[in-house]
Amino acid sequence: LMCLEKQDLYNKFKGRVWAVSTGSRSPPVESKYLDYLFDVEPAPPVLVVTRKEEILSINATYQLPHCMPPPDLKYEVDFWKEGTKNKTRFPATPRGQPVQIPLQPDTSGPYCLSARTIYTFGDPKYSGFSKPTCFFLGAPGANWVFLGLLLLLPLLLVIAIGHVIWRRFTDNPWFQQAKMPWALVWQIWACATEGEGCLRVRKWGWT
Repeated sequence: LMCLEKQDLYNKFKGRVWAVSTGSRSPPVESKYLDYLFDVEPAPPVLVVTRKEEILSINATYQLPHCMPPPDLKYEVDFWKEGTKNKTRFPATPRGQPVQIPLQPDTSGPYCLSARTIYTFGDPKYSGFSKPTCFFLGAPGANWVFLGLLLLLPLLLVIAIGHVIWRRFTDNPWFQQAKMPWALVWQIWACATEGEGCLRVRKWGWT
């Protein structure tokens, strides 16, 4: 009954339904008369959440039949910190307009949202609240700090591995540099004639 092509939607309608199987059909079952625009049971909206710096932007979306004219819908949003009973309810907002929730600089932790639909054509009708949507809010700028740490982590890892490899090379005797003397001493024996005493002379040479 949601799509009534080329019909005056201010009229009342009823539907008739059969169950059909191969070669047989059940007796018809008729609904009561329904007022297309007034006999409405609204459903909760589907929320789309976007964070912009220090503002949380909430939009409500609905699954509506293509043939239905734009309905008079509003929605209310509840916002609270998970685990607490203190909920902030924002004023009814027309469909298509966002609810802007300002965030304090120290806002962090798990928070939840829930919303209900208000059908305002005629007497207002309210849906139940949607299932809570919960998420974690960090302080503004915390995401950039976290991203920076992630980018620095590979560099720190490479430095640490390089340090370990360098220590292993320096501790290995095969790769240690030989110690060179600063001075060399040659002992030269000078003999005048065979059989006579010889004189030992030290000669210094610098590297």
